[in-house]
Amino acid sequence: MNYRHLIALVLPLALALPATAAEWPAGAKIEFVNECVAGAQASHSEEQLRAFCECAADKVSQEFSAAELEAMRSQTQPDPALQQRLVTASNSCNAKLQG
Repeated sequence: MNYRHLIALVLPLALALPATAAEWPAGAKIEFVNECVAGAQASHSEEQLRAFCECAADKVSQEFSAAELEAMRSQTQPDPALQQRLVTASNSCNAKLQG
């Protein structure tokens, strides 16, 4: 099953991540997850979406360096290579959407 609609949702949220990827400021990860869940399509339960979004937040913070996140945030058009890495990292969370 293809979850590109959720992965497309994660990209703009990733651009809002703090520059220190591994260390979320107070409340930032919760805000990321809540925005991810709120912006997702309703074809999944909130529990499934929250699990996916929490996983995606963890994967993004593990996969990207502070410099890469800053580069994505400062570009109006994200680098396709970075965007593909984001998709790949988020894809590993797709199992969270299985009921």
